[in-house]
Amino acid sequence: MTEAELSEDADARLADALERVAHGAVVSVPSLLAERLLVVVFTALLTNGFSAAAYGLFVLARRGQRFLAMVALGFRSGLSRYLPNAADDAERNLVATFGSLLVVSSAIVFGVALFLAAPTVAQIAGEGAAFEAFVRAFGLGLPGLVWLRTAAELLRGLEEVWGLNLALRVGFPALQLGAAGAGVLLGDLLLVAVAVPVVAVVAGGVAVGWLARERGLRPRLRGVDAGALHRRYARYTLPLFVGNIATTVQRLGFYPLIALFLTGTAGGVFAVGALVGLLVRLPLMGINQFMPPVAAALHGAGHREALSRLYGATSRLVLVGVTGLAVPAVVFRVEVMALFGPTFVRYAGLLPAFVLAQWVACAAGSVGILLKMTDNQRALLVVNVAITAGLVVVAVPLTRRFGLAGVVATYLLMLTINNTLEVVVLCWIEGLQPLTPAHVKPLVAAVPLAAIAVGTQAVVPGRTGAIGGTFLGLVAYATTLLWLGFDPVERRLVGALTDRYRGIIA
Repeated sequence: MTEAELSEDADARLADALERVAHGAVVSVPSLLAERLLVVVFTALLTNGFSAAAYGLFVLARRGQRFLAMVALGFRSGLSRYLPNAADDAERNLVATFGSLLVVSSAIVFGVALFLAAPTVAQIAGEGAAFEAFVRAFGLGLPGLVWLRTAAELLRGLEEVWGLNLALRVGFPALQLGAAGAGVLLGDLLLVAVAVPVVAVVAGGVAVGWLARERGLRPRLRGVDAGALHRRYARYTLPLFVGNIATTVQRLGFYPLIALFLTGTAGGVFAVGALVGLLVRLPLMGINQFMPPVAAALHGAGHREALSRLYGATSRLVLVGVTGLAVPAVVFRVEVMALFGPTFVRYAGLLPAFVLAQWVACAAGSVGILLKMTDNQRALLVVNVAITAGLVVVAVPLTRRFGLAGVVATYLLMLTINNTLEVVVLCWIEGLQPLTPAHVKPLVAAVPLAAIAVGTQAVVPGRTGAIGGTFLGLVAYATTLLWLGFDPVERRLVGALTDRYRGIIA
């Protein structure tokens, strides 16, 4: 092909990849927002319905469950890597069955271990029978949570956006909220701990049943070259599984640290701060819904230029979104924490660190996913192990010296170093880097957003001022971005999506 033909081919593939990723984001962001709001209501219901200390014990036990669940889910990345490139339905069913069995089997082992270790865990944490009961309940429910996440990965790998959103983003959070309501009405927090894994099993079962009906997905372990496929899947995911231990320590290792050195209340405050921080992450979560299969397909077919330009365009879109969400969350931090009760308002000064940590983690776009989908899982393993080893050394003295503030500082440091190193490694190995001059535009547009939010807070304090200031600030933010202008790629993307949804509506 000539240079002009190569450029035209890259443009066409970029347009197709962007439209697929953006379609997943546009359809997913409302459901992601609904999920986050349902989780916020779930958390607020528990923090206002029970004491901060009781909620803290509940959340510490639940994070112990999630810690082991995330480790088990290290085997699931192979589903997004190999499902898009399956040669036929038989190979697709082999990948789906083997990958799912690998993930759920490891979850069963971890769940039994957590259940049996509950008395020891409670003794080490210095807590009583209530905490031990929470740990046992979440240990038994661990395979259910992993089953739901595995079903979601099957939906993602097959690019079933509607099924993914209905099952994971709306169905499960709504059922979970119902469990919380029942627990508050009966005054029993242990009931919530038992009911949440049950509803996860139900939501995951419905999702897999839907795939079986709509896509003909069937369990299959034998077939032509089944052994070779199983070995290839295991070789790919084993480094990710080991590396996922390090990643999980980075994300959730703070909770064992809190259980060991601090109180249940501190655990509850940290969980609420992390939850609010995750709201800032919504744009990246939307882009990431179908980035794995799209990036895997481009990499597998050798379309390097299209993959590079896809990374640049999506990272710019993510930065626009996360900056617009981060500024109001920092300015109106007291009003945000007041949603969870008076105890949490006292810790509102820590919220900007949680928000900044997530902003830094999102600023470079889908860097971790691109390392996985370009088969650089071993490099990702080295980065995560190195960062985890360093942070373990730093976290303990900071926690002992500064308490909860030290834990939060470690959290910010971890996400900053992790994201920076991943960007450097991806650029060094694959030549992919996200930053362009256009990345400055959201930062410029954030200045009037922050000014209006701060001014409104001074004139109209309280929740009314927070709502009005956020709305007016976002209007100014959008206006400034329009004045600064968008790239041709972004304008083409908006036009393509507009045509697509106009056709759907018609």
